Formats: sequence, C-alpha cells, structure tokens
Amino acid sequence: HLHNTMAQASNTIKQSLLVLGGNGYVGQNVLHAAIQSNLFSEVRSFNRSGSPKSPPPHLAESLSQVEFLTGDIFDNSAREDAIDGNYAVVSCIGAFGSNDFMKKICGDATIEAIETSKQKGVKKFGFVSSAQVYEGSTGLKIPPSMPMHGYFQGKYNAEQKLLESYPDGHVILRPGFIYGRRNLGSVQLPLQLIGAPINIVGNHLGPISSLIQSVPFVGKEVSSMVPVESVGRSMIDSLKEEKGVILEAADIRNF
Repeated sequence: HLHNTMAQASNTIKQSLLVLGGNGYVGQNVLHAAIQSNLFSEVRSFNRSGSPKSPPPHLAESLSQVEFLTGDIFDNSAREDAIDGNYAVVSCIGAFGSNDFMKKICGDATIEAIETSKQKGVKKFGFVSSAQVYEGSTGLKIPPSMPMHGYFQGKYNAEQKLLESYPDGHVILRPGFIYGRRNLGSVQLPLQLIGAPINIVGNHLGPISSLIQSVPFVGKEVSSMVPVESVGRSMIDSLKEEKGVILEAADIRNF
C-alpha cells in the first residue's frame, strides 16, 4: 500500500529536493528515503564536508544517486546557489558544543536557510526539531548557563521562524532519541540495540514507564524515541501534504 502511494505521488512532485546537513546520521536517512520514494527529479545535499566518506552499506546505493554540494550554510552566496531552484528544502543541521555554538548551528543556520528559501520561491521546508520543543517543555526551561540550553532554544527559534514563514508549507518532526545503525569510522554501531529496549521501558511497562516518564527530561527523550528510518520516511512522505505538518514521536513511529 505504501509503495503504491509513493509511486502515485511521484507523478505529483517530481521536482528537486535539497537536504541541508545530508551527510549526517539523520540526513543520510532522509536522503535514502527521498531516493527510495521516487518522488523527486533530483536529490541534492548541501553540507560542509561533501559526500560521506564511508556510508553505511544499507544506504550506500541510495546515497550514490545523490548530488553532494560542499559549502558553508553561513556563506550567503553558497547557500543561495544551493537553495535556488528547489521545490523543497529539508534541514537536518545540528551539532553539540557550547550553548552559543548550538544556538547558532541548531537554530540560526536553519533560520538563514528558511529566509533564503522563502526568497527563492521554495514551496516546502522540512525541519528535524526535538521532542523537547513545545510550550512549557523542560528542555526550554533549562537556564542559559546549563548544557543543552542552546540546543533546544536554537531548535525552538528555528521552529518559530518556519511556522511564520511557511504557515502551509512546513514539515516539523519532533523526535526524542533517534536510534538505528550508525557508522563510526569503519564500525557500524547498531544503536537500535540501545534504543529499542529503552523505548519499550519508556512506553510499555505500566508503572515503571510512568515512573521513567515522570522524570521530566529523561522521560520525554525516552518516551519519544524513534527509529531513524521512520524519521526519514515521515519527513519525505509529509512533503506531499498540502498543509503544514507537525509530527510528534508517536506520529513518526507510524511510518
């Protein structure tokens, strides 16, 4: 059934897609889902280090069909050139570091991309946000001096900009911990082995689950865990919708 909807939908979009940060863990899976969907005439990625050096074997075939553009998202002309002419842009940009650095990379980078996309007539903009980004969340209450403040605040700022700029053309995903196979050097880490049991503990064990979920920060991350394949598929599938889409973890897991 899923395959049929994708095949039919390919008659509608068949324009180009650009994924920002496409050589990262989540980005590679979004690119893979885009190639598998057959929805787009071209699939490109824009990131600082170009194509991934050693992609996971199960993604390598898809990624070989992607055009990797190398450049810095904060370089105005490089960003404008990359974004120009695309139907949809998806931001998977994110990083960990100091609060200022995270606010810049997790927020400002996507905000700049949203502004450029709007100017260039891009119709759809997708963003991988966080389960901690909602009014009153523990993540947004972290004081500025604490680790991770910049990460969640950056994602929140980017979401606000996206909702304002693309009221009918946004796709926002709010996953918690994302698990799946991840390449580190030449070793593939099967993160689902870490992820799946915690996910079961976080969601399916009655009183224990309630206890874990009552620890505000950890509970939200654990109950919002999603497989990386579902992140990729839900993002690509939602780009076909005619209205804006926000998917929480439970929605993402359905893909």
